[in-house]
Amino acid sequence: MTDSTSQRQSDIAAALRAGRELGPEYDDALAASLVERIDDAIDTSVRRHLDHRQRENKGKVGVPSNTVRMVMSLVCLGVSIPITAITAAMVGGGVAIAAVWLGLILFYIVSVVGLRR
Repeated sequence: MTDSTSQRQSDIAAALRAGRELGPEYDDALAASLVERIDDAIDTSVRRHLDHRQRENKGKVGVPSNTVRMVMSLVCLGVSIPITAITAAMVGGGVAIAAVWLGLILFYIVSVVGLRR
């Protein structure tokens, strides 16, 4: 058992002994005191745990932005070939193909700019 656990147990035992000596009219005050002590102990434990997790996560780095940009460019390239072929077969105009490529380029730019935020 850790020192803080044994300290909490002795505090609770002392509070129970005091409650027996004082009588039932002090039960509400005793319960409120115990709840406050337990809340403080939980808050301290959670704070310590969060600090530990935050220190652990400081060293970790997310996916490099170059990797994300490369994946997005490959997706755009992979999608552009079939879309261009479909547009050329259905519409057949150079303007339509240019519009498709303009849309793909805008999609890529918006995606990459959005990932930087």
